[in-house]
Amino acid sequence: MAYGPQGTMAADGGRNTNAIMAGWIDRGPWYYYDTVNVAAGALAAQYSPFSVPIGAQDPLTSTTKTKLATNMLSGNSFPPPRCLLLMQLGFYFSSRMTKHDIDLVLDNCYFEFRIDDKIFHEGHMWEYGAGGGLTGVSTQNAESVYTNGMPSPFQVKRFDDFSKYIAPLQRFSMVINFPGTPPTLTGPAGLYLVCILDGLTDRSVQ
Repeated sequence: MAYGPQGTMAADGGRNTNAIMAGWIDRGPWYYYDTVNVAAGALAAQYSPFSVPIGAQDPLTSTTKTKLATNMLSGNSFPPPRCLLLMQLGFYFSSRMTKHDIDLVLDNCYFEFRIDDKIFHEGHMWEYGAGGGLTGVSTQNAESVYTNGMPSPFQVKRFDDFSKYIAPLQRFSMVINFPGTPPTLTGPAGLYLVCILDGLTDRSVQ
C-alpha cells in the first residue's frame, strides 16, 4: 500500500506524498528530533517533546533551545512546505545515564503519539530503539555504555506501508507519561532523552 499526493493512496506503488504540485519541492530522507533534558531528582508526571522549537525557551532547562537540542522550527507542526511521512519512532538515552536510571524510565512510563486528536502509536519506549548510539569494549574499570535497542539502523521498528503522513501545519504531539509516582533519578546525567521522528520530508526548492 502506497501514498499519493497529500497522503492519498497511489496506484503506482510508489511513495509520493507531495504537499505541493509535483516537482515543486525537494523531497528526501530526514529526521526530526527533540531532547528531554531533566536534572537528577524526581521526574514530572508528563513530558511533551516536539512542543518547543529552536529559539524558544525550554521550560525544562530555562535556556533557549538550539539545534543541539531540537531541529523543530515550530511546535507540534511543520511549517509549509515541510511535512513528514513518518516511517520510524525512536528513543535514544545518553550514554552518560546510568543503567539504573534508564531502567527506571523504561519501566515506569509509556508514550502516546497523536496526529490531530487520534493516537497512532503508543506503548513502551523499549519497543522503539533509536538504531544508533555507542557500542564497543573497554579495559577501563567501572565503565559501561547502555543504549535502547541495538545501535544499528537494521534493528529498528520501521512502519513501511503503514507509515503515517503529517501534512504541513497539521498538529501532532508526543506525550511521555509517568503514571502514579514518577521515579527519582540519581545518576549524574539525570534524564537525557532524544526523541526521533524519522521518514521523508519536503522542503522548498531554491
